[in-house]
Amino acid sequence: MTSTDGKAPLSAWHRLLDTRLTRRGALGTAATAAAVTLPLTLGEAGATANNGAPVSAGAQELDPRTVPTFRAIEPGNADTLTLPAGYRWQVLAPWGEVFTEGGREIGFNHDFVGFFPIDMLEGGVSSTDALLTINHEYVNPLFVGGNTEDRTPAQIEAEMRSVGVSVVRVRREGGRWKIVADPRNRRLDAFTEIELTGPARGSAAVGGATVVRGTVGNCSGGQTPWGTLLTCEENVDGYAKAWAGSGYEATHQGWVTEIDPFDPAWRPRKRTAMGRFRHENVAVTLAKDGRVVGYMGDDMQDSCVYKFVSRGRYDPANRRANLDLLTDGDLYVANFGNGTWVLLDLEKNAKLREAKGPDGKTLFATQANVLADARAAALAVGGTPVDRPEDIEIHPRTGEVYVALTNNTKHGNYFGQIVRFREDEGDPAARKFLWEVFAVGGPQSGFASPDNLVFDPYGNLWMVTDNSDLGTNPIKAFHGHNAMFFFPTEGRNAGQAYRFAIGPRDAELTGPVWSPDGRTLFLSVQHPGEDSEGLDKLTSTFAARPGTNIPRPTLVAIEGFPGWRRA
Repeated sequence: MTSTDGKAPLSAWHRLLDTRLTRRGALGTAATAAAVTLPLTLGEAGATANNGAPVSAGAQELDPRTVPTFRAIEPGNADTLTLPAGYRWQVLAPWGEVFTEGGREIGFNHDFVGFFPIDMLEGGVSSTDALLTINHEYVNPLFVGGNTEDRTPAQIEAEMRSVGVSVVRVRREGGRWKIVADPRNRRLDAFTEIELTGPARGSAAVGGATVVRGTVGNCSGGQTPWGTLLTCEENVDGYAKAWAGSGYEATHQGWVTEIDPFDPAWRPRKRTAMGRFRHENVAVTLAKDGRVVGYMGDDMQDSCVYKFVSRGRYDPANRRANLDLLTDGDLYVANFGNGTWVLLDLEKNAKLREAKGPDGKTLFATQANVLADARAAALAVGGTPVDRPEDIEIHPRTGEVYVALTNNTKHGNYFGQIVRFREDEGDPAARKFLWEVFAVGGPQSGFASPDNLVFDPYGNLWMVTDNSDLGTNPIKAFHGHNAMFFFPTEGRNAGQAYRFAIGPRDAELTGPVWSPDGRTLFLSVQHPGEDSEGLDKLTSTFAARPGTNIPRPTLVAIEGFPGWRRA
């Protein structure tokens, strides 16, 4: 785990990795790296799938498949979405498409996608009619305004209206998906009023605010059992300079925001009890006693993995009460050295009260201060800095938690790895866990820089990669464009990567989510052509409007899957 020149230092995390991998012998293949050491028994806390949405009734009875149903494809560099034979895709909800009665457009740089069956609140699981929520992470000023420097107030306003979340109804008709008119279709952007809840509400840490403006940096997210979106705010600090003069306040961003896609009148809430950091996503499940648990990663090199446990308990018969569950709870950080969750509570953890900054001053005067700088708090109490933790998802059959650690160029790790852990006694609210390495990126395994994850009900893992912004690195020679991979998690092929999809030039594939019947995979194509130096020097024309060349981020619907099969 050192750099190719042998000079990059080993971090505490890499020493832990070396110990785990050495115990199992040399890494010859990804399958070797994935040797199973944890018990594989059905999770007792309630299965989850589709980025946190409940598994359909009977899904646990599905016959697990340990080999893909497609023929894996080779790396590629085409300016299109490449799939195996027998699969097809269509553009759905591209940037700039008008989809509301008021003329609002789909935002820029699609990321997380939430699938909410239109009949979900009545107990239904429609696979052909749904409200989709689409995160829009950030903008490219070249494409949104045509100017990358000295942007005008009008261009800044256009950028602020291009981020956030789109709530859009889609329906499958005549063999294709299409956007349909619905009063719930709407945009939430950098101007939307959002309420703060929890310990930081009204505190000095957020300038006394109780209601703030906007949700930005919307990366991945999660879905709750009561049918709401948790959109995660990631890279939020840079906007203070980029949007100077707009009134943007960075401390009002970087939280988890809850949105009810079914009720436009319900004011979105930023859940400060879940901490402020570079949120990638929230993987939601239930503890044995019914409390809500959310696993989160801080998408930054040498940052930590977190867990939130609500104080209240989920009531499947009382949605209104469930809408308040994330207001109060306990935030923990993972210590992988001893397999424990460390509580980030100023009153209960003396290390937080004793923590001092480089100037010798006390770091945290209140719990609001702890939550507003959760990264500093996590490091102060012994949280383990790992290799850029991005998506975290929960295995629907075992309850194990999988973490995508994308890379860490500070320590020469360009390839990343996927680790998994199991909570003590299978309870997500436990204070102890066991962990292992599931798969390691690199030429030997064929993938690099794991990012978003999603499980199918069989327990197979689907992963997309994030090889962007690494400059000169050894990835592109064997990997080609960013791609999507399939991994069995059980059987002799566990941990083996099979390439399913390849993105267009400069793009990431993000936010994968299944329709409940498993016949459609919705996938975001983010920032195609991002490396373009000008509108006359485009590197991609993917999803461009007819008659134009400017590439467009978009959602795609992929079909050709056989759907889930019962045992």
